Amino acid sequence: MSELMKYASGLLVAIPMVLVWWLAFGVLERLFPAVEHKPPRGWLFNFSTSVLYLIGGSLAGFGSVIVGDKVQHYLHGGLIDLRLRNTDGFVGRFEATLLFFFIFDFFYYWFHRYQHKLPALWAIHKLHHMDEGINVSTNLRHHWIEDLVRIPTIVVPMAILFDLSPRSGGPAGMVFAGWTYFFHSNLRLNLGRFSWVFNAPQTLRIHHTRLPEHYDKTFAEFFPISDVIFGTYFHPRRGEFPPTGVPDEPAISNAWDAAVLPFRAWRR
Repeated sequence: MSELMKYASGLLVAIPMVLVWWLAFGVLERLFPAVEHKPPRGWLFNFSTSVLYLIGGSLAGFGSVIVGDKVQHYLHGGLIDLRLRNTDGFVGRFEATLLFFFIFDFFYYWFHRYQHKLPALWAIHKLHHMDEGINVSTNLRHHWIEDLVRIPTIVVPMAILFDLSPRSGGPAGMVFAGWTYFFHSNLRLNLGRFSWVFNAPQTLRIHHTRLPEHYDKTFAEFFPISDVIFGTYFHPRRGEFPPTGVPDEPAISNAWDAAVLPFRAWRR
């Protein structure tokens, strides 16, 4: 029961934090937009799908912690010990969180790449890509079962292979949470020669493009080094902010259609 209460309290905190990030980057989008602004109806639809995702994703996150702990307990720890000696203070916690997400990003890269390759996974993931005007509100526009699929593809392999220091909440966790909202934002920002180091709004827009020359590019979540190594990196040109969305896919505009989207695709 106590674990369930933690899940419920975490969810109650998560929804207001979504609105805080939306407000912060929404203001910046008004000041420095890359393309046209999203209409209010698009914001409302993304909010409804984000709430569904937070409910399902938080529950999956709760389950993934249990699964990961059970796997490591059974194996007496991961095969490779990467725990840091000192995780006290902000710097130590930040380093532990950075290492966690750097390793997570490798597994996420391959999971994400196969989401675009396998029809069964694409049926879940395409909701995120169907947004024709990506902005900060697109960040959590995922289907509510997507995080369940991450348990066998990301959580379990990481638990088997690595012992890692616990990733941090607080300020260090906020940095990485804010980063995901940042690179989904509709901001005219070009990192130039550093585009292969950190994910940013222009790189993310290349991944969400409707243009064939950008298909199957930039799958990493945080660090495009995986794209560089495995041949899927695309270096954006200055001022290149292409249109987004999924061609020839009927638009959806209500939470019910979003919730049943993959089930209808699987039935077909």
